[in-house]
Amino acid sequence: MFFRSSFVFTAIFLLLCAPALFAGENEIIFNQVRLNAQAEREVENDQLLVSVAVEAQGTEPDKLASRVNETMQWALDMAKKQPGVQVSTKSYQTFPVYKDRIVVAWRASQMLELKSVEISKLTELTGKLQERLQVKEMVFMPTTEARIEVENALIEEAMGAFKRRVEIVGKHMKEKNYRIIEMNINTGGYQPPVMFAERASMKTMAMDAAPPAVEAGTSKITVTISGSVQFF
Repeated sequence: MFFRSSFVFTAIFLLLCAPALFAGENEIIFNQVRLNAQAEREVENDQLLVSVAVEAQGTEPDKLASRVNETMQWALDMAKKQPGVQVSTKSYQTFPVYKDRIVVAWRASQMLELKSVEISKLTELTGKLQERLQVKEMVFMPTTEARIEVENALIEEAMGAFKRRVEIVGKHMKEKNYRIIEMNINTGGYQPPVMFAERASMKTMAMDAAPPAVEAGTSKITVTISGSVQFF
């Protein structure tokens, strides 16, 4: 009997407390305003990423693979001799070449990525690699350390801009006190850096393997803050 009475008492207690427990979730928030602010800055590109590729075509897959591997090994040996250059290879790909729905040949390719803050040395290396590889892309960007440093400074600026907007809105509200309901900080506003794409044929590159003329330029980094503010 005691156990049954305790159970009934507990159930009644929980029912009485339920509105209080869930009031926060169902509370209607009045005088709520959504705002956003952003700050941006141009940053010097102090790093270069180069993508070069080995591309070949033939009727015998085994010989084709050997030709691609040989050329890639030649490129790797040359790249690794250059200090300060990060080297990484990408996946090897093979595609069939069709004619009248029949496979008449195979095309194979493999990408090599080179990254360095020594931009002049990397462009010189790129010119040498053009003897046997194609330059697909040259991307200029700030280093991770430089980007994070600028983002941290931009967060400070964006927070100040957000606060000023809250104050502007507050001038037109009857209630003068406010509280931040939620806030999001987006540091993903990073515009693609300057790019250089080489579309020339292997024959053209073999004739003219001079280092490409490049200019690092700048990249724009943006931080955006959005949130909801309640005036009370």
